[in-house]
Amino acid sequence: MAVTLAQAKNYLKIDNDITDDDELVTSLISAAGDYVRRTTGKVNTGSNESQLYDLCIKMLVAHWYENRAAYSQKPGAINVIPHTVTALLTHIAQCSDYPEG
Repeated sequence: MAVTLAQAKNYLKIDNDITDDDELVTSLISAAGDYVRRTTGKVNTGSNESQLYDLCIKMLVAHWYENRAAYSQKPGAINVIPHTVTALLTHIAQCSDYPEG
């Protein structure tokens, strides 16, 4: 299952009636899906659709949404992808349950 706008907004704790960032969140979902697919070479389709794959996308969306500035006072806050995301990417890439994409 692809991550929906409603699922991403729920993960980001954005009320559904607040639509100011819907276009941004939608583009982040698309970019995160592309990033996971291109980084791992795997897709989340077919009978083995995984919540773990979707979680990785949601976590990337949250990271990018929360770190939109070009500069941050916190070292590495913008450029460093959280360890949990990199661990999920490694798992997805190495796991045979995900079809090649």
